[in-house]
Amino acid sequence: MWLEPAFMLAMLALLVGMSSLFVSWSMWRRSQRKLDAMSRLMRELTRTRDSYRKQIDELQAANIGLGNKMSDLYHKQDRLSEQQQELALKDPQGKLYSRATRMVQLGAGIEEVMAECEMPRAEAELLIALHGKP
Repeated sequence: MWLEPAFMLAMLALLVGMSSLFVSWSMWRRSQRKLDAMSRLMRELTRTRDSYRKQIDELQAANIGLGNKMSDLYHKQDRLSEQQQELALKDPQGKLYSRATRMVQLGAGIEEVMAECEMPRAEAELLIALHGKP
């Protein structure tokens, strides 16, 4: 019975089947380990992506805040410029004093300042004393 060809053939088929089963199980195990490693990597990449997304959201919020602050500053600057122009228009005498000061700094004499800026001698003398070259 042990040496009969049918028995030998059946044993050989059983041996091939078991070998195939072992090889299949080994390949399945290897693919499971790779799948587990890929799952861990995917979880880590997801955490990293979420962290970057949070940082981007924070940067966008900060950027919006800075944009709003810059807009407010531009509006304030515009208002201050308008107020400065209004003050300059309301105080024509201030223009004369500015002009007289510049003239004194450039070396103009008392008579020239009095004539050009229509100011009294005492004021011209004061400007020359304050802003004249030593």
